Amino acid sequence: MGGIAFVSPFTNTENPYIARQQEQVSAVGWQVRPLSLGALVRGRCWGLASRDNVVLVSWPENRIFTVAAVSRGLSAKGLAQFLAYAAVLALARARVVYVVHDHEVHDVKASLRRWSVRAIGLLRRMADARIVHDPSFTERYDAHYVPHPLYEQLAGPLAPSMRDTPTFAAMGAVRPYKRLDAVLEAWPAGVPLTIAGKGDDDYVAQLRDIVARRGLEDTVTIDARFLSDEEFLGRLASHDVLVLPHRVGANLVSGAFFAAAGQVRVVLGRRTPFIDWVGTQMPGVEAFDGDGELGEAVLDVVRRWPDLRDVDPSAPVEALFGDAACIAAYREVLGQPRASATQAHTPEGPASASAGRVLTAEGKTHG
Repeated sequence: MGGIAFVSPFTNTENPYIARQQEQVSAVGWQVRPLSLGALVRGRCWGLASRDNVVLVSWPENRIFTVAAVSRGLSAKGLAQFLAYAAVLALARARVVYVVHDHEVHDVKASLRRWSVRAIGLLRRMADARIVHDPSFTERYDAHYVPHPLYEQLAGPLAPSMRDTPTFAAMGAVRPYKRLDAVLEAWPAGVPLTIAGKGDDDYVAQLRDIVARRGLEDTVTIDARFLSDEEFLGRLASHDVLVLPHRVGANLVSGAFFAAAGQVRVVLGRRTPFIDWVGTQMPGVEAFDGDGELGEAVLDVVRRWPDLRDVDPSAPVEALFGDAACIAAYREVLGQPRASATQAHTPEGPASASAGRVLTAEGKTHG
């Protein structure tokens, strides 16, 4: 029987990230179990007392703030939960690995933004090791690079596109940090765009007002509702270009990228360290710098579509973010569970940016 990997949160209804992470950590040989306050109360987390076990935590800082699409305030209940989790992590002998997803919590009130940054900083300092999904930030956050999992394994090369004009999509939660209002203000007339995902009623109404004012009803569709994983991936695969307009400084990477990678021809993203890096690793990644450049960037993709329609990034996407690459990186960071060290290894993919550094039972990264 292998060591235990306690995972928090253990479920995520917004996207398949946690489920995919659990699959990959299990493939290394770890027994995946939930870490929650309820599990602690029921006495199901005694393994936290052993240095042979690990804890993988994501987004505990989100608990501090109210659940809202805009202007998230402080939550007294959430703050108490955050402090309880922080105490558990501080007292646990199991090795704590914190996944740094964001630079700050999304859409909090401006007056509270610095507190979200401080909460993330506290968690980074408490952890025995940190993981980032953008290799550009391994040094800044003293972290290991582990590829972000693809939300769906690729079926193979992309089928040829028969469209004369590409269709664009902005998928996922419809929230202000994605700057979809700025996208619509700059969107060129006559170019098809679908915005799909659950959103706050007031923000969605603002987006619809922009569409009406600019006369974009014939080409811009807003489907503001929760989409199941299957529906989300199916809608995404029916488009040619994914638009990633997220505000710079919010998150390290966008989950929508890993839903779309290998499923669409082109990703058009606001310039970030990740977009710059991944653009050197695979075809079909286009960048724009500011809101004022988005319209021209969209028209440039349309003009170049006769060439871009043949782009197929599926092979490099699989090499960069497929299960083999992710499992190999998790093995480097977590190590092989002691009780299962003789088990057969899953075939390894490309070495991660933190090759040779292993989280030891003493809780330090060596290499």
